[in-house]
Amino acid sequence: MQMVDNCKLVVRDAVNASATGFTTATNSVNMKNYNRCRITLVLTQSGAGTATVTLKQGTTTTASTALAFAEYWKNELGTDVLTKTTATTLTTAGAFTGDNIYIFEVKAEDLDKTSANTFIRMNVASISNNTAAALFYDLYEPRYATAGDQMISAES
Repeated sequence: MQMVDNCKLVVRDAVNASATGFTTATNSVNMKNYNRCRITLVLTQSGAGTATVTLKQGTTTTASTALAFAEYWKNELGTDVLTKTTATTLTTAGAFTGDNIYIFEVKAEDLDKTSANTFIRMNVASISNNTAAALFYDLYEPRYATAGDQMISAES
């Protein structure tokens, strides 16, 4: 089985020079066919900057209910090292001038089952000192096996 059979990379928000945020409520992905989603936020900054990052969940593409997280991985040092950070908020985005990377793992079991939430998105607001930004969703561990030519959708 090839990697393409097991994962789907989704870019809901365009890679954007001088972005001040990714806050479009309908730019979510649907996890109903996947067990995990790796969300990667990449910021290129001209100096120390800040941003407010929250995860959202919902039953429709307008995911607006908070989704708690307890940890994430970051690289703010300009090295090849990712550091595990135990925290429920990310408010510092870029102590380093250059590329800063933040990775969040969301499991299907983390979503509110009572509300039957399957859609998730990352809300990034008030990015400062930013010269480029990108936000990627990597859906993986499919719940249902498919052939390579029958890729399941991240939208429905």
